[in-house]
Amino acid sequence: MPKKSRIEPIHIKKDKWIKKQAPPKGVFKGGDYGVNCVVIRYSVDNIGEGPNLHFHPYDELFHIIKGRAEFTVGDDTFIAEEGAMVVGPANIPHSYKNIGPGRLDSVDIHLTDEWIQYDLPRDGEELSSPGLEE
Repeated sequence: MPKKSRIEPIHIKKDKWIKKQAPPKGVFKGGDYGVNCVVIRYSVDNIGEGPNLHFHPYDELFHIIKGRAEFTVGDDTFIAEEGAMVVGPANIPHSYKNIGPGRLDSVDIHLTDEWIQYDLPRDGEELSSPGLEE
């Protein structure tokens, strides 16, 4: 018999983690529910917009739901299109930007129970995610 899970089923409605804005953004903090992940819904309409260079002390997965993004992961730069998965290894600087046409919509899965991010903005850049957690 498999070992019973330490958590109970949870249903979290959209309005509990996705902000009421367009394009949609939101943060699900799994640690609040005993789950070892943080899920970020990130959507941008503007070409060239996206998280600036940063790193995390844990691995991260990106799923491109819609659109196209130019990713930088360490020394590699590549285009990820709709349906693609990208793996961002722990402690490796990474960033991505919407390259269009249209909206970039992604789900970013942080393999940790607490979101920890160290920004490395380049000259003239602001912090990566202003307002995402507000």
